Amino acid sequence: MSSASPSQRKAAPPAGWPRSLARLVRPPSRKDMVGSAAPTRIGIDGLPDGVGQLPPHVPVSLVAADDSSAALWLPALIEDAVAAGPVALVASGTAWADELLLRPRVREAYRTGRLRLWVLSPGLQAEVRRHGLPPLMDELGRTGLRDEHALYICDAQGLLTGLSVTELARVSRQLSALCRERLRPVVLGFFPPLEPEVLLPALRNLCQMSMHIATLHTEADRWSLGLERWNTDAGALFQTAFGLLHDGASGRLAADGTRTRGAVRELVEAVDQSEVIATRASVDGQRGVPGHWRIVDSLADMEVAAAASVAATVLIDAGQASDFEARARLVHQLRLSRPLTLKIVVRENLGKLRTHSEQALLQLGASAVVYKEVGFSRLLQLLQDINAQSHTRKVHPDYEEALGSFMPARERGYQPPAQFCTLVRGMLDRTHGIGLSHSLVRLNVLAQIPHLDALRACHTSRDGDLFTADHESVYVFLFACREPDVELALNRLFTLPLTQLFSSEATDSSDTGIRAMVTPLQESLRKGLPDYSAALADSPRPSASPAPALVAQAVAPVSAALPTAPIPAPDAPGTESRPLLPMAAGPGVQHRPIGRRAVPRPSPRSMA
Repeated sequence: MSSASPSQRKAAPPAGWPRSLARLVRPPSRKDMVGSAAPTRIGIDGLPDGVGQLPPHVPVSLVAADDSSAALWLPALIEDAVAAGPVALVASGTAWADELLLRPRVREAYRTGRLRLWVLSPGLQAEVRRHGLPPLMDELGRTGLRDEHALYICDAQGLLTGLSVTELARVSRQLSALCRERLRPVVLGFFPPLEPEVLLPALRNLCQMSMHIATLHTEADRWSLGLERWNTDAGALFQTAFGLLHDGASGRLAADGTRTRGAVRELVEAVDQSEVIATRASVDGQRGVPGHWRIVDSLADMEVAAAASVAATVLIDAGQASDFEARARLVHQLRLSRPLTLKIVVRENLGKLRTHSEQALLQLGASAVVYKEVGFSRLLQLLQDINAQSHTRKVHPDYEEALGSFMPARERGYQPPAQFCTLVRGMLDRTHGIGLSHSLVRLNVLAQIPHLDALRACHTSRDGDLFTADHESVYVFLFACREPDVELALNRLFTLPLTQLFSSEATDSSDTGIRAMVTPLQESLRKGLPDYSAALADSPRPSASPAPALVAQAVAPVSAALPTAPIPAPDAPGTESRPLLPMAAGPGVQHRPIGRRAVPRPSPRSMA
């Protein structure tokens, strides 16, 4: 390491370190101890309760989590330091030091000797590994470090990277002792490239080395200063974050009045915390809409109205199924462009969202989805309940990639067996691990019913809902349909009662079970399976009210296909549903004779 003078600052630092081990630091003189050091600011304006001051006599770790944060924060930090008194700055390289000296106040402090610069030598880490901090402090003391200097080490990763737990503990003790003896702050600065998920746990657990920890990161068009541990005029702060804005006039960051608290961030205060911006359709026909709400007519108006929001609540109507794309894009855009304290609520108003659409909106950044059944008074209570929440899910910056995992295949209706298997496996692979539950139903066709008639009776209106047939059964795949909703979905898909077409069914809503049910169908392709595509395209589907003759012909054989013994009620004690035709059991498969089907009751989230 070397002291950087005007003539040699850009030269490479000399290799090697002093071999003698000096004491950690010279004790401050009595004259210095009697005097009081001026408070040193943190490089950010407008922070309340003394938060913006660096505490002396304890180690302070400041982490700039991204390049934008480092570019704005660290130069302002050094400017505040030289304004408060002499500064000794240990830089990680000459390039960063040269860039810092482009700022007029820093350059003037360097010219007048108020700022002393050193550059870390390549052999530093090996010396710290062997001996800890004494070699560093001895070299600094020999080349100009004085008791009245505040000491800044930027970037401090070179001191810590690769050290063992024992070596880190030794450096931590030495640093704590150093800070107790110095009058002005001792600051470890960390900036990219770094991994906050790796660095912060280490700093938290080494309290002697990092008694105070602050992290700055970008958040949409703003910044957030997170304090892990910090002293203030009102006492200690833990896990508290302040929202910041860039002041174009001064070029510095300043507090915007937003404060959150806790590991899962809870909003404490914000200037627009009580503001609600709602689309007109989301409150259409409602009585008691609060007078302070801002009502906008369209999604474009909503985007404009929320452009500067920090912690307001945005209420968007879900519209019809065809409106999903526009709503989804707006949710994603608002979440990425606004702070995490913005609440985004989507309310069903015309129809019901499919399960995967609901999950996709949450993945894209929505705070909550409110079902159509929820009354307006309960909606008001829900908005009050989430008023202090911050968004915690990570949102993929690419809209198509963020949405892709939640969307079904674009195909619907009948598919040839090979295409059916390919599409089903593809949707299972794409949605695996995101919490979407699908269902596959195998319906055994009555012997007297032609397969083509059973297929003609089935119609789908949603992408991803598919059906096909082999020699014995009709297979129906229901995208994002949970097992409790299967009965209702089947009754809507088929224009004829299922008892007129099928003898029994097997249902599975697990990933492994669906794959197991598809495997025999895939294997049957080698023996040859019919493709009904042309026949279904050329023939009309049966109506929902079939001719009496057809009903009579279909109903009579059903009773013949069922057991001759009396059929007990579905809920009778000791009853057991068994398939009327043999079927291989897969994981989670539910077998039921069609004749013993319970009357389906729609669940609140029936998506069919």
